[in-house]
Amino acid sequence: MIRVHHFAFIGCLLSSLSACAEPQDQIATPSVAAAQIVSINGQLLTLENDQQRCVLRKPDQNILPLDMPWPCQFTVDQQGKSHVETFGKVPIVIVIHTAADPENSDRCRSEYRAIRQINGQLEPSIIARGGSCMVGTGDQKNYTGLFIW
Repeated sequence: MIRVHHFAFIGCLLSSLSACAEPQDQIATPSVAAAQIVSINGQLLTLENDQQRCVLRKPDQNILPLDMPWPCQFTVDQQGKSHVETFGKVPIVIVIHTAADPENSDRCRSEYRAIRQINGQLEPSIIARGGSCMVGTGDQKNYTGLFIW
């Protein structure tokens, strides 16, 4: 009799886990796609996976390697759209890769770099690394502090 209860419990547990997982997948898919596309001065930029490395596809279809692992995304605002920060008249975006810390799953390891469009050219900053899970748009110094102005 105890075995029957264990099997019933395990069956209920598995069905509830799969029920919980399905809506999360449906919700995450659109936001991930939105976080990999941004428009700067009318030019559409897209993040892509190139052999497990993050690259930026430019409007002319050339790619800019970002020297970061895949998956990566742009920082997003409260509506889930990729955020463009403007400093002076220079538009800047941040591309971030975040992964769980293998030594402590409650923490993250992140790396990010800003990309600015200056004099009509895209210019990536140095790569910054940290121990946070970085969510949201970040502060303006995250966008500007990685460049020499």
